[in-house]
Amino acid sequence: MELKDAIAKRQSVRHFKEGDVPKEDILEMLEAARLAPSGKNLQNWHYVVIKNKALRDKIAEAVRGRNEEICLRLDAIDKAKGDRFRKFARNFTLFFTRAPILMVVMTETYRPSGWNELEMVGYSQETLERLITKGSPGSQSLGASIENLYLRAVDLGYGMCWITSANYASEVVEEIVRKDCGFKKEGYYMGCLLAIGIPEDKPKSPGRKDIEEIYTYIE
Repeated sequence: MELKDAIAKRQSVRHFKEGDVPKEDILEMLEAARLAPSGKNLQNWHYVVIKNKALRDKIAEAVRGRNEEICLRLDAIDKAKGDRFRKFARNFTLFFTRAPILMVVMTETYRPSGWNELEMVGYSQETLERLITKGSPGSQSLGASIENLYLRAVDLGYGMCWITSANYASEVVEEIVRKDCGFKKEGYYMGCLLAIGIPEDKPKSPGRKDIEEIYTYIE
């Protein structure tokens, strides 16, 4: 598949057909992810690949538990708001319970170039924090790796959903990954989830902005 075709075909897939994703194809995706650029070449990513359905269901149940904790607190403030979030959050786990592969993407934050020098000469904490919170190089590096994986998945005929909607439950997911998957790297946290499988035919995609809306060109 031409690169431009893979880019155009890439969609957020939330419905999957029955069918396996062989390990050799997963390794092809991970190889693409491995080759992505990263700030300081730190390669700040680790993909925990889960095919085991019981473990995927355990993660889903943990996210649902966090959902309900939030809903019960909302109920005490406004029952309608609690019910609204309860209905909305139910979708957050459907994506990866329907897919044969769940990847928990672990990552770490690091101090970007210039941090030590700015700190040394006395710039404010607000300025220092801005280097991480505004345009975080760690997040940009992770995004490049995931997009490489995503496009290779499309090239191989698979669909994927890049899930950040469950990040508010990251602590409970991280606990499972460390306890049940043997993940040991210190300082890493959950960046997102990826659901991967064979996409249903003709999934719908939202529109995109016109190209004139996304650039400024100066000769």
